[in-house]
Formats: sequence, structure tokens, C-alpha cells
Amino acid sequence: MIEYYISTSDESSVKTELEMDYMESAPQAERPWLLWAFIKMNDVDEAGVATASELEKLTAVTDRLKETLSKEIDAISVGHKYEDGWLELYFYAPTAKQFQSIVSTVVGSDYITDIGSTRDAKWEHYIYTLYPSALMLQQVQSRHIMEDLKEAGDDFSIVREVEHYLGFLTETNAKRVAETLYLHGFVEQDISYNSSEEYGYTLVMTQEHAIDADLLEELAFLLITTAEKEHGIYAGWSTGVAS
Repeated sequence: MIEYYISTSDESSVKTELEMDYMESAPQAERPWLLWAFIKMNDVDEAGVATASELEKLTAVTDRLKETLSKEIDAISVGHKYEDGWLELYFYAPTAKQFQSIVSTVVGSDYITDIGSTRDAKWEHYIYTLYPSALMLQQVQSRHIMEDLKEAGDDFSIVREVEHYLGFLTETNAKRVAETLYLHGFVEQDISYNSSEEYGYTLVMTQEHAIDADLLEELAFLLITTAEKEHGIYAGWSTGVAS
């Protein structure tokens, strides 16, 4: 399953597209080599994003590269980034031999490239750099919920009650966080217990707000950092359709 997330700063915006399912099998002992091929995009807009025609060309090149690397050295593509006018491609493989020559042959002279490799038997780059943080995972989850709401005819501008879910190891942890979040305009709805869950105590907090991606990311950051102080997690949000 390929997902994407966008991390932004004052200086740049980085889009990462990642094959998420590899987290279940990482690290793969038979593929200890991390390979990367950075391709300088030729045609970008003012924001450094590839134009439609450029993206079409890059997609064709990367598809050929993935197919060739899979066939020749049993490499798998785990993800790529768009950053500062570059397309960064990442692979894991049994060997780094032939990688540079394969990239050079497939990409040719149409693009400037930066090619490299290193042993990464623990797949640390995939797990700790490419895989989304808790905040970015919430961005992905929020996007899917918003897509479902939009399909159901939701009017995002309507303020409504939104439930936010947090998990904790103890009821005391949950109550402390509820008290903190009350100061930020949240209302406690329920604390329940399920012994089969790692974070057995689920805290449900509500707040009335519209459905806005930027606001949801701000709230997610607050909820994640607040929960972490009590060894808990933020598990996402839900709401009804408003129209």
C-alpha cells in the first residue's frame, strides 16, 4: 500500500511517497543494501514542483528503473521523495553491484543524477527516516477520513463535534491528559478499558471545530505531544457528516 505525506518548513515542502507494507517485514535479511538514485528534475514550477509533462516523463523513467533493478539485482523500491527540485528514489537489494551502471543506462543523459549505496541491514533509513512520524501518520489518516466525508456530501466549513481518541497504560495517565486538554478547549467524554489492547485505557475527548486539514494537523501535534508526556498515544479522530 503506497501512501504519501507532506512535511513543510519555512524553507521547503517535501512530499514522500512510501510503500507502507514493508514495515511489517522490515528488515529483510536478504536485502541489506540501501540504494538511492537522485534525479534532478528539468522542468519545475516556482514552488519547485514538477510540471505535469515533467512528471509524466519522470514516471516513465522511474517505472523502467524499478523494473530493471527488480529483474537484474532483485531490488525493491520502498519509496521516493520530491524535494528541492530533486526526485529521490530509494531501494533495498541483496547487492549494490551493477546498481550505478543500471541507473546510468536507464536514466541516460536526459537527467543529472546522484547515485549511491550503503549497507543498511537493519533498514534504519526506511524505518526511522522514510516511514512517517506519528504526526505524519495522522496526516495520512485525516486525509482518508476527509475523502470519505467529502464523498458522503460533507460540508467541511460546518462546525461540529469531533471525537479524538487517545490510548494510555493507566487510568491515571488518561485523567491527567484529560485535565490538560480541558485547558485547550477539549471536553472529556469517556475513559474505557480493554485488557486486550497494549494501551488499554482509551480516552475520548471532543471539541467543536470545522474540518480543516491545517487545523487537524495542529490539533494532532498538540494531542500527540500531550499524550506522550503520559506515555500514551493519539489514535485519531472521527465525526459525523455535516451538510
